[in-house]
Amino acid sequence: MSDATTQAAAWFLRIRGDASLAQQPAFRSWLAANPEHAEEYSAFEALWNDFGSTSRTEALAQAMEHQQRERPGYLRRGACALLLMLAAAAGWLGYRLSPQEMALRTPIGERQQITLRDGSELQLNAATEIDVRYSWRQRQVDLRQGEALFDVTRNPYRPFVIDSGLAQITVRGTRFVVNRLPDRLRVSVDHGLVEVASSRQPDEVWQVGAGQVIEVDGAGHLHRVDLAASNALAFTRGNLVFENADLGEIAASLSRYRERPVATQATYPQPRISAVLQLSDVEDFIRALPNIAPVRVSEGAQHTELRPR
Repeated sequence: MSDATTQAAAWFLRIRGDASLAQQPAFRSWLAANPEHAEEYSAFEALWNDFGSTSRTEALAQAMEHQQRERPGYLRRGACALLLMLAAAAGWLGYRLSPQEMALRTPIGERQQITLRDGSELQLNAATEIDVRYSWRQRQVDLRQGEALFDVTRNPYRPFVIDSGLAQITVRGTRFVVNRLPDRLRVSVDHGLVEVASSRQPDEVWQVGAGQVIEVDGAGHLHRVDLAASNALAFTRGNLVFENADLGEIAASLSRYRERPVATQATYPQPRISAVLQLSDVEDFIRALPNIAPVRVSEGAQHTELRPR
């Protein structure tokens, strides 16, 4: 839904509702500012008689919800009539905006893609746990472990919020990956804008744009990292991409694809490894590690251990 559509919906409600004469100059200026504004407003006038556009019907409903919050006595006269028409002609919208709760779990070695009621799409990496709680005013997701790609449907009045323990991530509509590693959180933005607020450092709130990657360390501090954001999407294509990765990241990533977990100790200095592999080649990669990096691979009683050599 474009900004012009959202603005036109808001103006349409004002004019049909109780817009004052003082608002008319602002309305005319908005119309004249961009030919698209007049086109969108005309489309809403046509929609008054024919509810054939689901996107504009949704825009009107969202604008109505927003203005009702801003001005509790707003919905009367023409706006009330419009609300009744919306309820009769677009019952599907109640489904998309209605509360929703679900727990999503992917087992080791398996990925999952799901579309939520509002049209947002989630792709969960293996061994990932997510809880979804949609209310009328907010879309809340708790990332308890693992990694997921979020392709969020835009809704300026109903933010999409991810709680990952170390940070809270807020968006209106964008595409990004959140990776919860044992000692840190990584956020990679493919497009759009994401707000990341540290849960442990209240003053650290960053805006992260397209192509950028940030990490939140165990103390809650935010850091920009020089990585390609596109690397984070590799799991959706059946690949793993390591770029200057330490053993902790490699162990956590590989463990998502094998029943026998991979472990490592937080020792320094850590070797840094760059590699690209298919998910089907995880075992071959582990066997080859000592040949491509200063790493020892040993088998313990319950796990495979990686140690610097």
